[in-house]
Amino acid sequence: MAESPFEMVNGDEAPARQRPVLLHDQYLIYPDSPLGDLDSLSAKAYAAEDRRDLGSKLFALICTPGLPPRERCMSILRGEKLPGLLPLVDRGAVDWPPLGQHCMAVIYERPLGGRLVSLIASGEIQVNEYDIQSRIIEPLAQALLSLDTRNIRHRSIRPKNLFFMDDEKEELVLGDFMTAPAGFDQPIVFETIERGMASPGGRGEGEASEDLYALGVTLVFLIQGANPVSNLNDDGLFKSKIEQGSYATLCGKTRIPMALLEPLRGMLSDDPEARWDLHKLEHWIDGKRQSPIQKKPAVKSDIPFSFAGVEHNTPRTLARSFTLSRAEAAKTIKEGNLAMWLRRGIGDTNKADAVETTVEAAKSRQNSALASDEFIVAKISIILDPDGPIRYKGLSFMPDAYGPALAVELLRRSDVQVAAEIIAREIPAIWFAYQSGGNESAKHEKSFRQLHGFLKIHDPGYGIERCLYEFNPSLPCQSPLVIQDYIVNIEDLLPALDKAANRVDTKLKPLDRHLVAFIASRFEEDIYSHLKALASPEEETNLIGMLNLLALMQWHLKTDSLYGLCSWVGGLLGPAINTYFNRTTRHEIEQEIPSLVRQGSLTEIFNLIESAEKRKQDKDGYAAATAEFAAAEGEIKAVEEGQLSQAESAIQSGQQAAAMTSVIIAMIVISILLINEIW
Repeated sequence: MAESPFEMVNGDEAPARQRPVLLHDQYLIYPDSPLGDLDSLSAKAYAAEDRRDLGSKLFALICTPGLPPRERCMSILRGEKLPGLLPLVDRGAVDWPPLGQHCMAVIYERPLGGRLVSLIASGEIQVNEYDIQSRIIEPLAQALLSLDTRNIRHRSIRPKNLFFMDDEKEELVLGDFMTAPAGFDQPIVFETIERGMASPGGRGEGEASEDLYALGVTLVFLIQGANPVSNLNDDGLFKSKIEQGSYATLCGKTRIPMALLEPLRGMLSDDPEARWDLHKLEHWIDGKRQSPIQKKPAVKSDIPFSFAGVEHNTPRTLARSFTLSRAEAAKTIKEGNLAMWLRRGIGDTNKADAVETTVEAAKSRQNSALASDEFIVAKISIILDPDGPIRYKGLSFMPDAYGPALAVELLRRSDVQVAAEIIAREIPAIWFAYQSGGNESAKHEKSFRQLHGFLKIHDPGYGIERCLYEFNPSLPCQSPLVIQDYIVNIEDLLPALDKAANRVDTKLKPLDRHLVAFIASRFEEDIYSHLKALASPEEETNLIGMLNLLALMQWHLKTDSLYGLCSWVGGLLGPAINTYFNRTTRHEIEQEIPSLVRQGSLTEIFNLIESAEKRKQDKDGYAAATAEFAAAEGEIKAVEEGQLSQAESAIQSGQQAAAMTSVIIAMIVISILLINEIW
């Protein structure tokens, strides 16, 4: 199960009574009225009401800051009432007092009947084999079919996320799934083998079959009235699922009703190709018998491979164990016994050859990052388990979930170095090389090539920050300058910087790497030239590029006056103003900036600093002065070297004599005047 990061940022609720928070001038959310029975694992629930419809029963979930919600799903489902789904009313950022910053608030209709597992525990509801189809399977299948037509996966199906909408407890619905990345809140037992091995943020949306697998596990829990694998830790659960199969692991020690054997075998198949899809489930509900699932046995060796005190009979369990003990794994891999076991025990010469090739390649480039123990273990884990996630230095993710995995790394560790290394070392390319292909795989492979292109450029607007925002469109800007304002839309950025001018050190520039990457990702205009200017080592060029970009945004986005931001930027423009040669021009610009700051127009400030006419006049004036100075200097040099003609020399001597005579006469006159004053 994913550890909720909400606890890391939430802290204790403030004891003082707090005013309700208003969303979209319509919904009131009450920080003093938590609803613990409606909490999700990554979002806290609070009472809410609609000021325009006081009779409606609502509640709000406050998302964990920094954890990207599923905005695409929310934009599609907002205001829709679909059978089997908790109705989403609205969502938006609010200034949330308990956390002292803006957060995403998601408003749902309140399930009046309560949570299913709580009702079962209290004895108020009983689920038996005779009504489980009509009461549980059919409404949830209808919900999944509605989501599938919208290309949405739920990815949060489990007994604790089932609610009754009505007091009569007849209308069962699936609960929230949009306040965290897909699969983030799921306990491992509800995840397929490959996605369960990924980090919580790296599980991804997958296909509808992932939801059907979770539904199958949910049914087993409800039939048995408990967790059938509560005695297994994560290692034991994966080992059993891989070697025995999910169905045998979950259902092997209990009686399953005959009527449910067929759908459970179909939904819990570990072969994605054989696992039931929604249409097969729909046909079963309609009474149409499906072809029996042929269990595909796991590839096992009669001779176990011993590693870290555990004996492994399958390459998949060994791959997972390697990635959990990487230093020991690298040593084991280099010893050569692994290739021998794959060849003799598993009978897979392709895997054995690939392992030997990897080890030999590492030996030939000893000092390369591609010969490091971490890289070797990552590559070998892909060779052993090509269906599993990409795994490197403790971070694991499915290819469709790199973006959320990167965001979670930033939230939990404040460090994305490992995620960046994965792209720099091109580890995803290794994973794709071992796949069978297909349109979906090709799409993800193209995305990783784009990421690699961003990462190779170290200028502002690129790097790992650009990767973060390109692959997390719902993630707010993480710059310390605006992080508390929850800025997701580019239209809200300049007003947030304008407000930040009143609380930050204005000696800092209003654009850092996060802000520039956020702009490059979300602003639709071509800003390539602006990014080049921001990358300049010359301070004046950098400042003009910054002003130019901000001015372009204000003009293009039609943003209102920005008095604070203009004052902030104006105070930094000294080096840019000093690029003018003419002191009078510099003084005039300095005098005029305060009046433009009072207008709140970055565009006007830019036009003042970068006036084409002013620049031309300054350039021409400088050229003329330079030429005049050069001419005078040339004459002086010519005199010193005796290069002037006789006539020119005579004229110059006469001029010098006249000047000396004038000076002497002036001195005599001044002396006479002084004597007269004294006497």
